Amino acid sequence: MSVNPRFCRCGSNKAFAMCCEPFLTRNALPNTAEQLMRSRFTAFCLNQASYLYDTHHPSQCKPNTYKQLQNPASPSTWINLRIMATHAGQVDQKSGDVEFIACFEEQNQYYQLHEKSSFINEQGRWFYLNGKPHISPVTLKFKRNAPCWCQSGQKYKHCHGA
Repeated sequence: MSVNPRFCRCGSNKAFAMCCEPFLTRNALPNTAEQLMRSRFTAFCLNQASYLYDTHHPSQCKPNTYKQLQNPASPSTWINLRIMATHAGQVDQKSGDVEFIACFEEQNQYYQLHEKSSFINEQGRWFYLNGKPHISPVTLKFKRNAPCWCQSGQKYKHCHGA
């Protein structure tokens, strides 16, 4: 999937190059738990399994974690991310929580993932620790002339609505 350079997939309304791209290319480390959450969402959108694995806390990794990230049982198309709340997780803190809702599509059905994720900062590097996901079906309506949710720069009707 291509990325529109104007906007990052994480919903920050920042340019990809000024938002998640430096993290995904390993040119910078996220400074906060929320930055890591946003960059992990973008990594899911772009199928960046190695980044997801590298930012998963080693204590939570199982022998098949990388394979599951690389080849999920049900491939998803991630649509959008909304950060609902953050608790701690700032530059000078050791832990933090980020509550978010992410919408995705699988097999022509839309779902929302509502999760409160926990993050840990070890030696200046943030890691995803764990979360309690709640997944439920959702009905999403897209206006045909609205910009496409994938941030391609095209109208929805010419992109994913075709």
